[in-house]
Amino acid sequence: MWIQITIGVTVIVIAVAVTLRFANPLRSYPSKGKPSPKPTIQDVRLPSQPGTRVYEKSGYTIDYSHADQGYISVIGPQDDKIKKVQVLFDGFTYTYDLGSDRYTILPLQKGTGEYTVRTMRNTSGNAYTVTASTVINATVADDLTIYLYPNQIVDYDLQTLAVNKSFEITQKDESDIQRVHTIYRYVIDLLSYDQAKADRAKDIFMLPDLDQTLTSKKGICFDYAALMTAMLRVQGIPTRLITGYTDIAYHAWVEIYLVDVGWINPKIYFESKIWKRVDPTFDDSFGIYFGDYQTKYTY
Repeated sequence: MWIQITIGVTVIVIAVAVTLRFANPLRSYPSKGKPSPKPTIQDVRLPSQPGTRVYEKSGYTIDYSHADQGYISVIGPQDDKIKKVQVLFDGFTYTYDLGSDRYTILPLQKGTGEYTVRTMRNTSGNAYTVTASTVINATVADDLTIYLYPNQIVDYDLQTLAVNKSFEITQKDESDIQRVHTIYRYVIDLLSYDQAKADRAKDIFMLPDLDQTLTSKKGICFDYAALMTAMLRVQGIPTRLITGYTDIAYHAWVEIYLVDVGWINPKIYFESKIWKRVDPTFDDSFGIYFGDYQTKYTY
């Protein structure tokens, strides 16, 4: 009897604690935050390749003119070969597809430091040969700028539907916290989880397509995270897309940097001057997820 009462009281205490953490009636959702200048589409940061610092070999071009802004640009020769590019630093290896029709934009996640960049060409099956390799010593002026530009994983320009939608839905917001809340709610209200695509993604790596995600109104975690990341970056809010492991599966989520302190909604809390995790997919699917997150890649 007493054991049952004790268990019952414990359950009630936990339930009250959870309720106060995520739905405290004394808190306002979202917090207004400190007023901040309203961004415009003219403020969106887009990569360029001025050619002031370039490494070229065998038809491959690595333009690191803007390494100080936290990104490099790479393009391959005009041929029908499958090509890759790798960025190596501190024991990490990031591998990207490489095209011949436009530059591939790659973030320098470490910030200031030494990177090895190497391009590769497919020879047969899953075999590749290195075609060019160089070491770049980058001095990044501000690590936050790394996560204000598009890249291959979060790919957009001024014509991207998600970019224009971001400015449309946030035009009445007066602070970054309000913009985060507006975009977060928009993404989870718009999208439905695409189980068929999730099944295909077990065997095929599919880059997020922001316009397709927006118009189809569905996607997998990669799409949820990429859409939210793009819509926040163009608002001048440093946002990084994370892939890694949870207790449930390999997953993608978002981390956002805000100086202000404030509650966004009952599931998201931002503390001063730190990156904070946001998981639009799990929030949309499960409501609240208390499991562990283990970061593998950051984009």
